[in-house]
Amino acid sequence: MGTQQMLYVALGVIIVGVAIVVGVSAFQSNAIESSRNALIDDLLYFATKARSYFWKPYNLGGGNKSFDGIDITKLSARTETDNGRYYIENTTSDEVVLVGVGRVVSGVDTIRVRMRVNESANEIEIIN
Repeated sequence: MGTQQMLYVALGVIIVGVAIVVGVSAFQSNAIESSRNALIDDLLYFATKARSYFWKPYNLGGGNKSFDGIDITKLSARTETDNGRYYIENTTSDEVVLVGVGRVVSGVDTIRVRMRVNESANEIEIIN
């Protein structure tokens, strides 16, 4: 084989290697974004349940316009899904903070999303 042919083979191997690295990187980024979106969807479900608890009277098992006394089992029987696990980080009478921990690892830590829920709005914070 001539030197020009060897150069073409080496160049082809380099191009294929770069294409594989770029493809793996793009796949990993897509997996992370999909996991975050799934966590946010699940947290929105929990937020709806928490807001329902907030508005429901005491005698019907609610908080009577307060988040006091709420725990994750009052929101759903399942605190763990295929997307991740969920827990209540903090509760005050007018706000509850929900956290979702995903199953996909980003860097050295798992994906985490925090959602602050009050009587009328949700505030989403991506931790990792």
